[in-house]
Amino acid sequence: MPITETSTTSRAWILMAVLLIGVPIVLCGGPLTWWMARRSNAFSTLHQRRDEIVARGLPIDDQTMMEYRSAQMDHQRSERWMKLLDQLEAAEFKTACREIPILGTPEDEVAFVPGQPYPYDRQVQVFLAEHSDLLKELHQIVEGSGAIWTKADFDSFNTLLPYIQATRTAVRLLSLELEDAIRRDDHDQVFDSLVAMIGVARSLEKEPVLVSQLVRIAIVGITVQYSKQAIELDLLDGEQLSALLTQYRALDDFGSGYRIAIIGERAMSQPMFDNVQRLSDPRATHSMNLNQRPLDALASLDYMQRAESIPTDDLNSFYHEIVALDADFQAQRAEANWLNQYETLMTELTAPALAAYGNAIVRSTMSTRLVKLAIGLRLYEKRHGRWPDTLGQLSADQSVGDLGPTEPVGHKPFGYRVTDGRAELWGFRAETPFESTPESPTDLTALGESEGENLAVWNWLLERSE
Repeated sequence: MPITETSTTSRAWILMAVLLIGVPIVLCGGPLTWWMARRSNAFSTLHQRRDEIVARGLPIDDQTMMEYRSAQMDHQRSERWMKLLDQLEAAEFKTACREIPILGTPEDEVAFVPGQPYPYDRQVQVFLAEHSDLLKELHQIVEGSGAIWTKADFDSFNTLLPYIQATRTAVRLLSLELEDAIRRDDHDQVFDSLVAMIGVARSLEKEPVLVSQLVRIAIVGITVQYSKQAIELDLLDGEQLSALLTQYRALDDFGSGYRIAIIGERAMSQPMFDNVQRLSDPRATHSMNLNQRPLDALASLDYMQRAESIPTDDLNSFYHEIVALDADFQAQRAEANWLNQYETLMTELTAPALAAYGNAIVRSTMSTRLVKLAIGLRLYEKRHGRWPDTLGQLSADQSVGDLGPTEPVGHKPFGYRVTDGRAELWGFRAETPFESTPESPTDLTALGESEGENLAVWNWLLERSE
């Protein structure tokens, strides 16, 4: 074979080999290079976005979270508050509570109903007397207080909040005290217990953690139930009612609790994007490049920025927008291609369920607005000897005081009417932002016992003062 033919054949085989080996490399290397370039750009953008958040004085990681949280709260009562909460969580106190209603689990426990015999009456009085110093300290710390700092070491979503459960125990102790006061017809103690309950709730009002805000909302819910009982039974005089109204007015700003929770959730989630391994191993401190998810982190920041920017000056608009944002987030996830779903997987896992959180805020805010109206009705009746004709007439009466915001969602006022000399006030448990106040109170007798108890807080019936 001539040399030229051999050379041509060799070049052909070389070209074939290059094509067989090189083309797959190019096909794989091109997308890989593109993906790595995207990650590199994402890292740069992520650092810039985080710096901008810090420049606003907001937290973005564990260290800045602890600094931000500390700056939001009062430290003057912290040592006393933590010491008391430690006592409530101590084994000795838990043992003493074991057979006490509300605090423990006595056998065959029955709920207290005003006017009916209560089998634990003497037992409760002995317990309260034995812990009178603890209760006195509890009242002194929380009555009229705002946010109180407690120790917490932040470690992203692995953070432990050791004092949260104890605050719930504090409210249960106050509930026990309040029910005992009703049985003894001690109206001053009823008032003091209600004020202290609101104080415990307010001790959490600057906690930048969503779970803490949900606990605060739960405590407010308990306080509302007991306030309803006290107002319907006419246990508070005019001065106490006005003072209680002032306490409830301190809860008007629902937006601050919402916004601080979003700020905190953003700061707690970002460290996870820098080291995914921390999800499965809280002790993991070093992160390789593949454990970092900058594109995911940016998607989370976008979502949290939208959540933070939702206006809170109007309860109805807030409810619509927070539900819409949550629905939009879910729709985007469903419509995303496989690559986008992979790149934002952590965002889906760490994003708060805004619709559920917003719903809790709305219900809590509506229930406290009902309390303020009920306080106003009692004050009006005590000062004029009759009920107002309308809620508008009530709000316009300067002798009652400024009730603040009293509107529910749905662009329709709470229900109100006077029947046989009794004032009826009602609302509704908002399940969607499109509901509004029904024309008449919900018939609780037509519901099951459990459902009726849950909805009872929305139906108020006030007898005339004696």
